[in-house]
Amino acid sequence: MERTKKITIQDVARYARVSAGTIDRVIHNRGRVSAEKRKKVEEAIKILNFNPNLLARTLALGKSFSVCALIPAAPSPRNYWNMPLQGIKTSAFRYMDFGMRLQYHFYDLFDEFSFMNQAAQILESEPDGVILAPLFLHESKSFTSSLHRKGIPYIFIDADIPDGNSLSYIGPDVQQSACIAGKLMSTILPQKAEILILNMVKGFENASALQRMEKGFRDYFLKSGQQKNKWIHTRTIHSTQKEKVWEELEKFYEKYPGIQGVFVTNSNAFIVAEYHRRNALDIRLIGFDLVHDNIQQLKEGSIDYIISQSPVQQGERAIQTLFEAFIQKKNPEKIQHVPLDIIIQENLEYYIGFNQQYRFKNRKPEETILSNLIITK
Repeated sequence: MERTKKITIQDVARYARVSAGTIDRVIHNRGRVSAEKRKKVEEAIKILNFNPNLLARTLALGKSFSVCALIPAAPSPRNYWNMPLQGIKTSAFRYMDFGMRLQYHFYDLFDEFSFMNQAAQILESEPDGVILAPLFLHESKSFTSSLHRKGIPYIFIDADIPDGNSLSYIGPDVQQSACIAGKLMSTILPQKAEILILNMVKGFENASALQRMEKGFRDYFLKSGQQKNKWIHTRTIHSTQKEKVWEELEKFYEKYPGIQGVFVTNSNAFIVAEYHRRNALDIRLIGFDLVHDNIQQLKEGSIDYIISQSPVQQGERAIQTLFEAFIQKKNPEKIQHVPLDIIIQENLEYYIGFNQQYRFKNRKPEETILSNLIITK
């Protein structure tokens, strides 16, 4: 589909055979402009259907803004990290004609050195802004300190670093999301129960949000007076490979055979669900995000609840926030929490259908085509 070209001040200037400065003076009714030139400009604006606004003035100045996105690599289109990437790409495409230029940098969630290498490349390129998923806490602090010294604004998505000097954080309230998981878990377990909080990360101590997430989960049972009847374990598995996770689960369940509920702190609940089904284990399960495999396990009843953290919206809003800060000179809200949606078998199809319909209705045709290409790539 051929995209409609946006008319700029320079287009109007060429048509009226005047300078871009003359166009700007006519639009804002400032400075001296002859009656003849004013008439030419007004006619050109009308004929070209030009809508003078801040965006067009930015184009007239010939400015562009480079943004680097540093997020975990998505090993497959069904992986969680393809969703915020989809949001970033769609929003970047929307603002491409207004001088926004995106560079994508990806790191391995189980390799801090890959993060450091990509961060070094970004610092060398000195972009105008950075979008960052700061999942390696220590490395992210070092990187953002360097960005801060260079005066490069940055936005956190998915997880934040408290007091991290970011322009904004766009993502879930991680502690509150875990508190919600705790409340949901309490509704599907008996009064006395043993629960597992399961992390699948390189290292618990260096994961920027997991400690707050565990606190939120445990706090629910503490504040609701259930802590004496709920025995909560934490287990960190340093892999998301199915075979490794299953091996570690088998060892854990042999040691703690009374586990009745599992809270998975990332989007890989389906790996645990498959293990439970394979071994005919009646263990309730809660996880995050509507990745394809989680959806399938929810349909089959192996996952009880999925908490959606609006990952596509996080990517879209990150670009929009930088755009408004660069071009419209807006000061964004320091924290922009995304909605937390609770998905169960009964509302799954409605939720998916509603979101697809909403996005289709609110996107331009070329943006919908781009999203489809990203999803199916």
